[in-house]
Amino acid sequence: MNLEICKTLVQQQTQFVPSLFTRRQVQLIEKYLRRQPLTPTEKTYFYSKIKQKIAALSSLKEEYYVQGSNMIPQRVEQAKKILKELSYENAFISGSFLYKKEYNDIDIYVISTKRKQYHQPSNEDDIKEKHFIFITPNDLKKPIFNSVAKYSIANFPLVTPLPLIKRPTYNDLVVTYEMAINEILENEDQKTVRELLFYSELLIHNNLLDAYSLSCKFEEVKKMPISKKIELINDLAKELFLKKYSLQYIYQALLKFIKDLEKTRIEYPLHDNLPIYIKLFGEIKNECRRA
Repeated sequence: MNLEICKTLVQQQTQFVPSLFTRRQVQLIEKYLRRQPLTPTEKTYFYSKIKQKIAALSSLKEEYYVQGSNMIPQRVEQAKKILKELSYENAFISGSFLYKKEYNDIDIYVISTKRKQYHQPSNEDDIKEKHFIFITPNDLKKPIFNSVAKYSIANFPLVTPLPLIKRPTYNDLVVTYEMAINEILENEDQKTVRELLFYSELLIHNNLLDAYSLSCKFEEVKKMPISKKIELINDLAKELFLKKYSLQYIYQALLKFIKDLEKTRIEYPLHDNLPIYIKLFGEIKNECRRA
């Protein structure tokens, strides 16, 4: 239900009664806006009659709000068509569908009171399945959702709030770094590498990359030789550890952690990732001691 149109109808009812709406219908709309409970009869009438009229008025005012550049023109029109066909008032489309020739699915974000997500197969040959992600207004403060909203097509004026920036815990960063190195060595999808790039740019340079900018940066890294990728990830991780955490705490934590890694290396000498971990964490420990 388009709340802005409902408010306009109530405020300027003399223009719409009785030509488009009856006085009783406007009274029910006003009751709805005030969140007063409707009787079962009123509710049936409201959704069977009044909602249809408001939907018709909404269709006359089709506005789309585009944020971002380098979108594929055809995809922009397809996104608008998808949004038009949805029954959700506050929705936006983001992701690789807007800027990549090849994409996995269409990410459709819906502002809601509850969080959920699901996939919906498409009936059109030129459109892949739709991925619906329901988020709350407060979720837009999270860096990941803030990022996708900054590169999107919306059916409402989408204003991105200031992101709520929190650093990951020390243990989470260790795990993220290790997973990124494993992905590089095993030539996997490297989603964790992408995540590390995103949070390095955010936490070190205070720059929240939109979905397209992050994708471009990630594609550059994917083209690097494995040795260069590892060197880059090591540099990013080292900078995060040394600039965002207590050096004394890291030093004490790494004393034991490096010893554990050395023992594991003896047990599993063929694991290529362990020497990389030990080298980087040894460098970070020495930097902490010198500081």
